[in-house]
Order: sequence, then structure tokens, then C-alpha cells
Amino acid sequence: MAEEWRSKNLDTVQRLRGQHFIRKPYSAYRPDWDHDHCAVCWVKLMEPNVSGEGIIHEGYAVTADYPHGADYEWICPDCFELGKDQMNWRDVT
Repeated sequence: MAEEWRSKNLDTVQRLRGQHFIRKPYSAYRPDWDHDHCAVCWVKLMEPNVSGEGIIHEGYAVTADYPHGADYEWICPDCFELGKDQMNWRDVT
């Protein structure tokens, strides 16, 4: 069921179609941000020194060629694997 839900949510992130991503530990985009969410499933990404239920610390971040720059958008590993072919995502890690 979760995979089906994630697949349906890929339609909501067309802005990310064809983007390049790097898998890495989460780091805040700006000093005043403390977390991001996976653009597909909304799981919370936070820096490795923060713990809590439902938080992940690593994912796929867009590269500097994204219009807002590197690390502006994040995809969790599960959603990346599910959507990489359909969305033409490239892992350039």
C-alpha cells in the first residue's frame, strides 16, 4: 500500500523530473532551516545529531543545476528507488 501511495505522489513533483541527485547526509539548506521533507512522501529529514521518531538523516539532494541550487529539494531513499526510472532521476553521487 505504501508503495502505491508513493507512486501516486510522483505526479505532484513534476518540477523534479530529469533532475540529478547526490545521496548524502542531510544538511540544512540555510541556517534558519532545521529540517526538510521528502518531496514525495513528506518523511522528515534532519541533521544526524537530531533524533526522533520518523526522522531520517540521509537522502538524495538536488545538485547545483537545480534552479534554487544544491540541497533545495530532497528525496528519501525509498522514494528515489521507486521513482528514479519513471521520473528520469540520475544519481550522480
